[in-house]
Amino acid sequence: MSSSPDTASTPRPRSPWTGSQHQARHRWQLDGATTLPEAARILLALAAELTAAHRAGWWLVEPMRGGHLVAARASRRQRAQGSGRHDPAPLTRGITARPPAPPWRLRLVDEPATPGFEAYDATAAHATPVLEQTGRSLHQVSGPLLEPDVLSHVVRQVGPTDLRHGLWGVAPARVGPGHDLVAHGSALRLHAVRDGALVRTCEALTFQHAADGAENLVQAAASYEHLAGTAAKMAAAGGRLVSADDGLLQVAYPADAPPLGAQHR
Repeated sequence: MSSSPDTASTPRPRSPWTGSQHQARHRWQLDGATTLPEAARILLALAAELTAAHRAGWWLVEPMRGGHLVAARASRRQRAQGSGRHDPAPLTRGITARPPAPPWRLRLVDEPATPGFEAYDATAAHATPVLEQTGRSLHQVSGPLLEPDVLSHVVRQVGPTDLRHGLWGVAPARVGPGHDLVAHGSALRLHAVRDGALVRTCEALTFQHAADGAENLVQAAASYEHLAGTAAKMAAAGGRLVSADDGLLQVAYPADAPPLGAQHR
């Protein structure tokens, strides 16, 4: 007499958390990181933890905000009876991979001239797109032509009283779609001009808000994986982690590192 294998009881994936309730604040986990690759490894490990929790039957009780994670799973009795929301596979059934990223926000820089800092000269930075605020409109007057969607996005974000009249240089993010407007004559604390191009020398990664809007653990994991990829691209672009504190990572670049811009969104 032969026996057939019992296919009714499939072993449950191992859970990274105990009990039926779990709360965490994703804010300080990167504070000990000293390099961008190390930060990326921590982020990937966190994403793997959230993916494992999803497979073990955990779900988010509420969408994530500010790194606050509140999760639950069926009770031990429900899990033993095969009831509850435990459904480890397929991993992404009916789930969006990552919550939509918010539109990039324009950064305005208008610093008083300061001894020891180079001042931005919009008339000499020939490789920089330059816009003019006339009071009636904001339009490009010199430099490489901005992509129409970038220019329209800049114009939409600037209110009638946000910019003083005059010339403003446009500096793209080293990694990602963001842009800065730097006023003519402004002290260059976070930027530099190299070969006529205005470039960022300092950028930030926001870990605390990286998973904002995630409605399930798969989305949260995908958000942290995306942030890990951004950190890796920053390192490849010459970025160096200078501080990681309270969910915010500050990254510095040498002034001669080439901007990578929107190709690394």
